[in-house]
Amino acid sequence: MLPVMLRQPAFAFLVGLSLMTAHAIAAEPASSTEPADNAPVATVKGHVISYAELQSQIRGKLDQQQELHDAQLQQLNASFARNRRATMQEEAGKLVDNRVLELEAASRKTTVAALQSSIKTAPITDAQVEAFYNERAARIGQPLVKVAPKIKEYLQTQASDKAKRAYFDSLRAKYQASVSIEPLREQVAATGPARGSENARITIVEFSDFECPYCGQFEPELKKLLEAYPTQVRLIYRNMPIPSLHPAAQKAAEAAICADKQGKFWEMHDTLFSEQSTLDVAALKEKAKRLGLDGAKFDVCLDKGEAVPALNDDLREAQRLGLEATPATFINGRFVNGAVSYDELNALIKDELGKASATARL
Repeated sequence: MLPVMLRQPAFAFLVGLSLMTAHAIAAEPASSTEPADNAPVATVKGHVISYAELQSQIRGKLDQQQELHDAQLQQLNASFARNRRATMQEEAGKLVDNRVLELEAASRKTTVAALQSSIKTAPITDAQVEAFYNERAARIGQPLVKVAPKIKEYLQTQASDKAKRAYFDSLRAKYQASVSIEPLREQVAATGPARGSENARITIVEFSDFECPYCGQFEPELKKLLEAYPTQVRLIYRNMPIPSLHPAAQKAAEAAICADKQGKFWEMHDTLFSEQSTLDVAALKEKAKRLGLDGAKFDVCLDKGEAVPALNDDLREAQRLGLEATPATFINGRFVNGAVSYDELNALIKDELGKASATARL
């Protein structure tokens, strides 16, 4: 039986669950003692239908319900653990930032508000807007003139946030302040096609879907990261297609695995993401031939489902981790949800390299 993730929208498990309902699912006690096999559950014209007969009739449905329940509970527990640790880190960081700001205000004989208002950023230029647009024009799909105001607003907000963070980090350094709460690190099997040095200090495991538009947006950010850290970062790709949302995703994932059997996973990977609008089986076979794969072997692999066992291994790992949507990424075990920007990835990489250096000095 395929993992439940193949049959159910992964992210939909938690939709509509309030916190109260979530606690109810986690805390609901098991039912009372099961009836005996010969216990009656119904009668028809004097004929008794036993509990054992009922069980044999509905066993498949009950197994599916148990699978769904287990997956929901796993996702709920994983989400709670991640959110709890993230909240602790965020709030501890706010306490530290507020404290160093108060110390700086006292040192300068001014107010906290005055210091905050003194953090300035240069206005975003039209050239910056155009450069941002040109890098993403194919994904944006609208003329520059239409989206320029929104791009400028987004870039200005990013610049402002970056300037504030840099200022607070300078104050933390000045007053020897730090947050000692470690990020949550999860055990993730780093198996699969890899890019980057085998001796890299940082391992990124990405769960992705070749038809997912957000995954498509995320790939250039990861590529940029690998280019920036060629010896320090290693990327592992794992499949998490969600066919209920992306009908062509599963076969696309199989195509990548079939290409991997011929040593051309990354060539297929890059092609699939650059051509997300053409992922039907015929198009997948055409891509394989264009990439120089043995077409006959590839076609057999794809048509006979030879890649399915490897795909299911990825899906079982994704389900064990309670993943809800793609892209889902782990940086040295630290969970990153969604298609975050290069700047956010870079900040995490720098933090990890800093932690590694500090550990090495001990």
